[in-house]
Amino acid sequence: MIRAGLAWLALCLLLAACGQRDDDAIRVGIPTAPLTLDPRYATDALSARVSRLLHAPLVEFDAAAQPAPGLASWRRLTPTRYEFTLRDDASFSNGRALVADDVVATYRAVLDAALASPLRDALRNIADVQAVDPRRVVFELRHADALFPGTLAVGVMAAEEARAPRDAWQLASGAFTREPWRIDGDVGLRRRVDGARIQLRVVKDATVRALQLIAGEIDIAQGNLPPEMLRWLAGRDGLKVIEQAGATMSYLGFNLSDPVLADRRVRQALSHGIDRAAIVHYLFRDLAQPAASLLPPAHWASPADIAVPSYDPALARQLLRAAGYGEKRLLVHYKTSADAFRLRLATLLEAQLRDIGVDLIIDSFDWGTFYADIGAGRFQLYGLSWVGLKLPDIYRQAFHSASRPPAGLNRGHYDEPELDALIEAAEQSSDETHRQLLYHAIARRLLYDAPYVPLWFETQTAVLRDDIADYSIDADGSFDGLRTVRRLTHHDRH
Repeated sequence: MIRAGLAWLALCLLLAACGQRDDDAIRVGIPTAPLTLDPRYATDALSARVSRLLHAPLVEFDAAAQPAPGLASWRRLTPTRYEFTLRDDASFSNGRALVADDVVATYRAVLDAALASPLRDALRNIADVQAVDPRRVVFELRHADALFPGTLAVGVMAAEEARAPRDAWQLASGAFTREPWRIDGDVGLRRRVDGARIQLRVVKDATVRALQLIAGEIDIAQGNLPPEMLRWLAGRDGLKVIEQAGATMSYLGFNLSDPVLADRRVRQALSHGIDRAAIVHYLFRDLAQPAASLLPPAHWASPADIAVPSYDPALARQLLRAAGYGEKRLLVHYKTSADAFRLRLATLLEAQLRDIGVDLIIDSFDWGTFYADIGAGRFQLYGLSWVGLKLPDIYRQAFHSASRPPAGLNRGHYDEPELDALIEAAEQSSDETHRQLLYHAIARRLLYDAPYVPLWFETQTAVLRDDIADYSIDADGSFDGLRTVRRLTHHDRH
C-alpha cells in the first residue's frame, strides 16, 4: 500500500515539476525552519544544529562525550578559575581575527538578564569573565565544577554584535556564513573554506521530502522519516541511506506526586511490562537500541555493565500484586503528542501493558499543549525524548530535589536524599576516576528507583542522492557533515 501510494505521488510530483535546480547548491530537506540562527537564543534542536555551523564554540566534544578543544584549549588554574587560550587561526567571516574580547562580550551578553537569553541559567555558575590579553580569557566560577569546560558550547559572536537584537548579527565565526534569511524560511549557507552553497529547504511533510529526494529536488534528508519510508527509499535507484547509532533517548516520565506512581513497585512493573526489543524491531525496523540510562553506552559517565530492564510480564504482575493491584486492574493516563508515529508507539505500549493488568489511557495533544502540560506537571505518565545530551549534569537538572520547575527539569518531583548526595559529590570531585564512578552509581540508582523508564536510543539516519559524497552523520544528529559534503563531478564518477 505504501509503495503504491508513494509511487503515485512521485509521478504527480514529477509531472508538476515543482521546483527546478537553478544552481549547484546542495539542498537539504528539513521538517521545520529553525526558530533562530542566533547562538544566544538557539535552544531547539534544529536551531542549535544550524547555529553551530555559523558560530563556533570554545569547546567541542569527542566520541566519548569528553570536552575537547574547539576555538580554544584550556587549563584549570584553581577549582574556580579556568584560563582559555584561543587558536591562532580563529577568525570571523570578514577576515578579522577572533580575540578574547569577542569571547568576553559573547558570554557577558548571554549572562545579561536584560537580553533574556534562555542559556543564561545553564551558565549561572560564571561569576565573571575577563580578557587577559588578545588570546587568553579567564572565567571565574561561583563554586567548583569539574564539568565546567563542557558548558561553554555557546557559539562566539563578534564583540560589536554580541548585544545586538536577536538575529541581527552579520559576522560568523563558524564554518559557514549565512545568506539573507527570514524566520520560518529556507536557510542559505555558504562554506567559508571554498564558497560551496548549501540550502536548508523547509519541507514539512515527510512523504513530500521523500518524493523530492527521488525527483532530485533535494539532495539530503536527515532524520524525521518513518522507518518504513527509510526502508522503501533504500531500495530506490539513485539513493543511499546511511545510519549511525544515536544519542537521542526516549523515555517514560512519571509524576511521583501521584499516589499510584509514587510506589516504586508500580514504576518497576511498568518497566518490566514493556517489550523494548519487540518495539525496536517491529516499529522502528531495528533503527534503535534499547536503553538502560539517559546517557548512551559510549558516554564516559555511562557504566559499561548496566543492563536494560528485562521484559518479564510475570515479574511485573508480581510487583503489581505487591503494590495492591492483584485483584483490580491499574488505570494510568499516558500523555503524548498527536504525532502519528508517537500515537502508534502509544498503542503498542497500551497493548503490552494490558497483558500485565494495566489499562493505559492514551491522551494525545498538539505539541504545544502537550509540552506545556509536561512542564506544568499536568500528567500521570508521559513519553518524551532527550536530544543531544553531553554532560552528566542532566542528572542534577532532571532528578535533584532542588531542580523542580521552574528551577530545573525535575518534572516528576523526584525527591531522594541519597541521590542528591551522589550528584553533589560527583560535581565537587576533582578526581576524574572517582567522579566517573559516582556517575555510574547515579545511573544504577536511577535504574532501580525508576523515576523514569529508559526505552531506547533512536538511530540517526540520512538519505542521500548518489552523487553526494563526503557526508557523515553523528550520534547527535548534527549537520556537521555539511562542512565536508560535496557533489560528485562527471570526472569523479568515471
